[in-house]
Amino acid sequence: MNLAEPFTLDWIWSILWALLRVSGFFISAPFFGHRAIPSALKVPIVLTLAFAVGPLVTGLGPVQPASLWQLAGWAICELVTGAIIGFGFAALFWAVRMAGDIIGLQMGFAIVNVIDPNSTEQVSLIGEFKYILAILILLIVDGHHLMIAALLDSYRLIPIGAAHFGDDAFNQLIRLTATVFVTAVKIGAPVMITLLLTDVALGIVARTVPQMNIFIVGFPLKIGVGFLVLGASLPLLAQLFSRALTQIELSTRQIVAALIQA
Repeated sequence: MNLAEPFTLDWIWSILWALLRVSGFFISAPFFGHRAIPSALKVPIVLTLAFAVGPLVTGLGPVQPASLWQLAGWAICELVTGAIIGFGFAALFWAVRMAGDIIGLQMGFAIVNVIDPNSTEQVSLIGEFKYILAILILLIVDGHHLMIAALLDSYRLIPIGAAHFGDDAFNQLIRLTATVFVTAVKIGAPVMITLLLTDVALGIVARTVPQMNIFIVGFPLKIGVGFLVLGASLPLLAQLFSRALTQIELSTRQIVAALIQA
């Protein structure tokens, strides 16, 4: 398609398909899909990306559906493809929040919850803190550009309506979700191990000095030690998050490749 001749039928279809895949990505992707970002800002960004990507879509394959059924199938396919790409990156933030939840539970903050504006559910205070910190790290390391690049590269592998959701793609998704717990343990390991050793030390003190009320001493001690190690491990969180982001980006590309190979 000649870019100097816009508003042709192929151009209009290309914009529509790009809009659907980008919209699916914005629904599930972290940061972009957060409810804290107003719709008045999301809509222009989605439209801008769609109009930027649309002309490039035409040369990768047919864009005009042959029937109404094919139109509906392609529309669902594009929405799901974009949502899967966003889901891959969202898994990393689930791991960060899970690490914070485990740490908060060990510190004694199991009943100290806040309302998450994204899910409108009660979440752990430490988990929400780590989640917000992960968002900031994502912006610092240009992770939002990495996510958009993965979305744009998906058009080279999966033309419009060409995705097939077979066993290989589902297996890749299962492997991705299985890494969430492993990543969460890696991120929370410094605080989790320290608090475990603190519990062991408190148990020894309780056995050797039975006159001491270990519950009164243990709660503030674990909170203080937890915050101390949590602050000291923040540079490690940035390094682990950057490495995990690269691994998640590779896993997401593998999922996209599996969609076309299914």
